Amino acid sequence: MSIQWLAIKPEEPLLLGNVKSNTNFLSTLDYIPGRVLRGAWASWLLNNGFAETVVNKVKGLQIGNFFPTAEWRKIKYVSPFLLSMLTCKQNSGFQTEPYKDNRGHGIVDSLLIQLSYYLLVERKARMCVPFSILCQDEECRSRMEHAGGFFSAQWDEANTNYIRFRPKYHTQTRAAISRYRNASYEGMLYTTTALSPNVDKPDDIRRPADLKFVGRVQGSEDNIENLVGALNETPIGSKCSIGYGRISCKKEQVDLESLENRLEAFNNLLINIGGDLSRLALNENELPERPERDRIYFSLDLMAPAILKDSDGLPSLIPSLQIGGKTIEPIFWLTRPDFAGGWSDTWGLQKQTALAARIGSSYVFKWDGPKETLVNALKNIEDAGVGERRDEGFGECWICHPFHQEVNEK
Repeated sequence: MSIQWLAIKPEEPLLLGNVKSNTNFLSTLDYIPGRVLRGAWASWLLNNGFAETVVNKVKGLQIGNFFPTAEWRKIKYVSPFLLSMLTCKQNSGFQTEPYKDNRGHGIVDSLLIQLSYYLLVERKARMCVPFSILCQDEECRSRMEHAGGFFSAQWDEANTNYIRFRPKYHTQTRAAISRYRNASYEGMLYTTTALSPNVDKPDDIRRPADLKFVGRVQGSEDNIENLVGALNETPIGSKCSIGYGRISCKKEQVDLESLENRLEAFNNLLINIGGDLSRLALNENELPERPERDRIYFSLDLMAPAILKDSDGLPSLIPSLQIGGKTIEPIFWLTRPDFAGGWSDTWGLQKQTALAARIGSSYVFKWDGPKETLVNALKNIEDAGVGERRDEGFGECWICHPFHQEVNEK
């Protein structure tokens, strides 16, 4: 089994995976769910004489979600915004955007700051100021709010820049066609709003920027090669017969830091922030020893909605992990409810829906055992995901997302 990053470039507008209701307006998701690619691959296998082995082949390959970005420089990673990421309410956006008109006062991550504050309060610290995060621009000092959507970290030899994905849409109005008469319904129109393959060109490069979706797949080398070949021949999403959904796919080189480095950086920064905040406590000299020095903390960050169940089998928003024969629960989290659903073009029916934890949720755990045991377990969790229906792309996660280190946007 191997893990490979792939890049998908749309050649036509994409109409992806949104729930279809009784309406004349069809919209799209801004990313490609893994279940959409799995359905396209299964369709290709059936159409090319692999009907007897289609179930084994599809189950033998885990396809993650593919997130959008404007290709500008070498990609470190592409990610949805986390719930812990905050931006200025008055002037939102990254300071390092290549698009000058889109630059804002910066986007920072608040997870480690909130976690440090929580650990201090747990140690009975009496803080002299309430917890609040304001814009760091001296002339602004506005409130901060959650930044939604998707972003990518791209770098050159000098530094790393962050790009917020701003989608463009392709809208058409058409006549509804009867499946039985192959003729239009009188007086019935519908409007599709699809994701355009075009993106804005960054200000400081001459060549056009390409929209592409980056994600990872896990399975045998043969299955991955077959998937790439199938996606180059099979459109994805809806309305493929009228000029939507054609894509090209190839392998991609992504420079995501190793899990060990992310884990170490996460804990080192937690110690530093905890030391800075503890100086604000009125009873600093009375506080017990800092727990972050003796334990290992890590975050689990959702790259897709996760369908979770508690110990009684009931829907939940909080995951539990099995590590070293122990069940551990999160000590701190930032999450919101969502639902997991979809649409089956094969059956023309909505898929089963379930309560889910929202994409971008973060959960913090602590570990008291051997570091080697933890690292090996976390690698398996990051590869496999959490929760149910993971073969459809739900439950994909990263451990200690690299943006948690951006307490100040660099």
